[in-house]
Amino acid sequence: MRLFVAFLAYLCLWSPALAEVPMANRLCTQSSAADVTAESLLQSGKAFDCSDNKYALDGPRVWVKIPFLADRLPPGSVEVQGDNNGLTTMQVHAQLDDGSLISSSFSEQQVIDSWRPKGHYGLPVPGSENPELRNRITHVYIAIDNPKVVSSMSLIQLASKDKWDGLKLPLSIMFGVLCGMVIMPLFYHIFFYAALRYSFMLWHSAMIAATVAYTFSSSGLMFLAFPETSLLAKMLINYWALAIAVAASGFFLVRFIEPGKIAPWLRNGIILSSVLPVFVTAFVLRIDEGYDMDARNYYHASFLPAFFIVLYAMGHALRRGSKAIWFQIAGWTPIVFFGLDRVARGMDLYIGWPALDYGLYFALVLETIILALGVANRIWLLRQKHENTLRKQVELTLLADTDGLTMMNNRRSFEREYRRNQRDRRYSHLAIIDIDFFKRVNDRYGHEVGDEVLRVVGRQLDGTGHFAARIGGEEFTLLIKDKGRDKRRNYPANVLTEICETLIMAVHEEVPEIREPVTFSVGVASLGRRDSLRSAMATADRRLYDAKKNGRNQIVWIDISSSGPVKPAGTASI
Repeated sequence: MRLFVAFLAYLCLWSPALAEVPMANRLCTQSSAADVTAESLLQSGKAFDCSDNKYALDGPRVWVKIPFLADRLPPGSVEVQGDNNGLTTMQVHAQLDDGSLISSSFSEQQVIDSWRPKGHYGLPVPGSENPELRNRITHVYIAIDNPKVVSSMSLIQLASKDKWDGLKLPLSIMFGVLCGMVIMPLFYHIFFYAALRYSFMLWHSAMIAATVAYTFSSSGLMFLAFPETSLLAKMLINYWALAIAVAASGFFLVRFIEPGKIAPWLRNGIILSSVLPVFVTAFVLRIDEGYDMDARNYYHASFLPAFFIVLYAMGHALRRGSKAIWFQIAGWTPIVFFGLDRVARGMDLYIGWPALDYGLYFALVLETIILALGVANRIWLLRQKHENTLRKQVELTLLADTDGLTMMNNRRSFEREYRRNQRDRRYSHLAIIDIDFFKRVNDRYGHEVGDEVLRVVGRQLDGTGHFAARIGGEEFTLLIKDKGRDKRRNYPANVLTEICETLIMAVHEEVPEIREPVTFSVGVASLGRRDSLRSAMATADRRLYDAKKNGRNQIVWIDISSSGPVKPAGTASI
């Protein structure tokens, strides 16, 4: 919908062209001292230059002579229009058929106040508001003091003042809408950059800011918000904004395209060519009165390397399989061609068609919208890639911390949990649980049945609420949560007795191939704050050995003598 509205607005711009009479081929020029008046200039008899060299002027005051083609202009008051970049004071003189002059002088502020959309001024031709005098006007003389750019002369035209007065508001609204459309992506850039920190979003934001500054300034909207802005300041903002936009676009390109899709040497070329206009602008555009009209040629020429390198880079990245480059191709190709036209006219290689300037505005808006979509797509792809990476990391972590057969914690995760417990003190005891006569189960019923026994035991231990892990073969460990052992006698023997009874019953019900009961032996060690894993495991393993030596199917939680056949205190049968 935005593009459709922009297209309709672009069509509407054809109507002003019907009210204009370009004078580039008919105008003649002459330069003089700053105090020379129109009367003295005409009385001097000095001829105006109408040749191809007519813009090579060196005087502080430039005079432009144009014919007044009344029959080609709509009825009503007529105004002189031209590029207002860098202008100061001006004069407009209407010469009647008897040789007399009707004159108007304009201060710099009056020239500013006469702005027209797209960086033009509109100064009324004196006498044209009077129908009788209008028919007697033969020529118009314009005096321009200290012009900064050749376009101040070459783009001069006569236009209907009434028509442009009526077009000023709708065209200003249109440019305001364009600025609003361009600036909208900044909002989600701020939001997404705060969350994702992708550097290409900052460079695209810089491009957007420079584009808005250029459109806001060159279109004349600046004079609505800041009516006292000088025309020289407006010109410098125009030039600097474009230079900064191109520089930011180079950094955006090398960071936006997928890694490996632009060769390192080309990345350096893109950066160097994109920042070249910034250095040239800083070198040739001076804020003081030393500005030279030739500087404009150097300024515009500095954009050429960036245009051609970007065109090559787009094809280069496309050949390397880049998907993101399609957004640059769609967004930047119109800008490059409109930009080449602007550079050619800026270097005064030809006068060109002023309507192309409007095309550049719409191309900038189109580029911003397309690249905003590209940024959103790139963020989505990067986010998807990030999520895939995280998922793979989780999967690898699970594989590293999980026993492949029982899908419970393995020794690695058990050791990590023990170290964490030394800080958090969540567990009070460590138990080693061993399946009695497990080799006999494998030999008698086969390894598939034995594996099923291990899986059943693993599921049951995982469901106890304690930290369970398989540490090898038929051995399991259990970190038993501290539930106030000082308040319960023989804790955790009672807890482990219940767990082992559940295990025996679960194996009996879920592995019916085994006809005899499968029992368990357990060795338990209490955990002190300074107990190392090695010492705790050694204690529990020693007590597990005592449980097996004393007949299996029992829990041992204190050290006992191995000599007596009678079951000592500190043991419990299951």
